Amino acid sequence: MLRNLMMLACVAGLVVVASPALAGDCAGCTKVSDSGDGFCCGKGLAFGVNLTSQNLYKALVGEKVDAAKIECKGCKKAAGEGGSCCGKSFAHGNAYKSPVAFKLAKGEAYTAKKAEHCSNCKKAFGDDGFCSGCNAGFVAGRIFKDKESYDAALGAHKVLAKAAASKCEACAVAMVTDGTCDHCKVSFKDGKKIKS
Repeated sequence: MLRNLMMLACVAGLVVVASPALAGDCAGCTKVSDSGDGFCCGKGLAFGVNLTSQNLYKALVGEKVDAAKIECKGCKKAAGEGGSCCGKSFAHGNAYKSPVAFKLAKGEAYTAKKAEHCSNCKKAFGDDGFCSGCNAGFVAGRIFKDKESYDAALGAHKVLAKAAASKCEACAVAMVTDGTCDHCKVSFKDGKKIKS
């Protein structure tokens, strides 16, 4: 009987130790889940959209830049003002090759708690909407402080969701980069197919 209890205790201990591994939990996945951005174990998140393509995620990621080290005068100005030059767009200290990512990155991270200052903002935050009283719009947990930036971000978010659902990974990347899918022989501009 004592032997059976000891065996049962050992098996129970193994189950407790192995359960996180069986559940597929890992530090990288936890980090992605907590931050809302990243890619691990074949799945990821970017700008509130679930991704299964690491190449799509890589196309969206911004590269940290040090404006003081930029040699091109146009790029230096764009980095300071949040504009574009030399095929890159700059927002909040990062350079983006994807116009979709740039339009979304222009917004500042925001929380539902911060949006509680105004009932219209609170609703808009939950619905990816716009509060005309505060002249602020919300997309994917980010605030955009004018209607033009909000509209651009909302359109970019729709393109990203469409790209994430694409069956062709190369088309998905092309959708967010205004590029071409060599496999399908199709080009994209603003997420829409154009004549090649």
